[in-house]
Formats: sequence, C-alpha cells, structure tokens
Amino acid sequence: MKTEVLIEKIYLEATKGLKEEWFTTDQPYWYNYVVNLDLPLQVTYLTVLLESQVYNGGFHQYFWNGYGQFALETIDALIELNAYKKSGLLNRALSIVKYENISDGDFRNKLINKTLTKLFEGEDLFEPLGKLDDQYYRTADEDITILLERFLRKEYPEYEV
Repeated sequence: MKTEVLIEKIYLEATKGLKEEWFTTDQPYWYNYVVNLDLPLQVTYLTVLLESQVYNGGFHQYFWNGYGQFALETIDALIELNAYKKSGLLNRALSIVKYENISDGDFRNKLINKTLTKLFEGEDLFEPLGKLDDQYYRTADEDITILLERFLRKEYPEYEV
C-alpha cells in the first residue's frame, strides 16, 4: 500500500466517528473523541491536521480554527514520530498563544469560544507565530509523511508495502 493511501486510510478511520455539530459547540465532545482514539489513529489525525493547517495558514490558523485545543496531544504525537524539532516549535507556539496563566481546560474553552483576546481580536501574535512558521517550514529533515509512514507500518504490519 502506497504511503499516501495508508495515511489516508488511517486518517479516515480516525475521523469516521466525528459529528459535524461537535465543531460548533462549547461542549468537549470533539476533544474527548480525539483523546480517546487508539494511539495510531490519534497520532495520524493530529499530525495530519497540524501539517495541513501550518502549511496552509501557519500556526495562527491552527489555533484560530480550534485545532490548538489538541496542541499538547499533538506535541506528544510528534514526539511519538521522533519529530522533536516540530514538537518544540508547536510547544513554543502554544506558549505564545496561551499567554495567560490558565488551566489547559480553560485554555481549550477560550479557544473554542474565541475569547482569547490576543488571538481573536488583535494582531500581536502574527509576527511571533510567523517566525515559528518559517522555522517549521525549514524542518525538511522531519518530513511528517515519512515519519508517519514508518510509525504506521510498525503499528499495522498487515498493510503491505
């Protein structure tokens, strides 16, 4: 099975239980669903989302669109793939966006409800997050497609190469 087909197959498996209404509620259904996925499904879902968001609109877009609620889990997923540079960059982006000393749960709520003032009402975060975007784009030695494929082939040896 080709790399892209394998990743797409696992990603679709990860997303099959998501419900559209979860994306517009302040209830943590989406979050709870994702954090309770089996590890290979969770790693695939989180890293594919991060890559698509950062390469499309940067870390600002990743957080703006609500995916930042999974930042801590995505950091762990990147470490699982041995993408230490990218995990470090996401950790730095999280510390910039989560500028208030609040719990992770409160941060997720403010992110979902779009009440993080600096992120949703100002432009203060564009420059520091943009610098991290540039660094992220230069981490060619941590190609998520390659790292994710290696991880998934170990987890799913039944899928032929």
